[in-house]
Amino acid sequence: MGIGGARRGGEPKPVGDVLARYMRTSGLGEKLRSREIYDSWPEVAGAEVDKHTRVVGFSGCVLHVEVDSPPWLHMLSTFKKPELLTGLRQALNGVRVRDIKFRIGVVAPTEGNPWPRQANPPTTRATSRSYPA
Repeated sequence: MGIGGARRGGEPKPVGDVLARYMRTSGLGEKLRSREIYDSWPEVAGAEVDKHTRVVGFSGCVLHVEVDSPPWLHMLSTFKKPELLTGLRQALNGVRVRDIKFRIGVVAPTEGNPWPRQANPPTTRATSRSYPA
């Protein structure tokens, strides 16, 4: 078949239709939606929640988020999940987020701080011990 001709005996298709089909079948559409979710999480979650969480995946309409401590895991999964889901659905027009799964994990260090963020880092007094001389 020559350049610009129809393939397989069919009529030429509009480019928009071809691209839409490719996005559905290649998985590229889901990857782009995932990127939107990663980018919008800090705004939707808020600064305090964002400090203690890290988005690690999005598959099958489920967002996977790592949390830096058991207290934060409990608070987010028990009390904040409905609010976060509503915020994501409003911020991400057309992206279907059915659920958020939280799990304990390592949250990336903040800029200028080489250690992973912790919900309640121990104080010197709490971690020091007196040993006999």
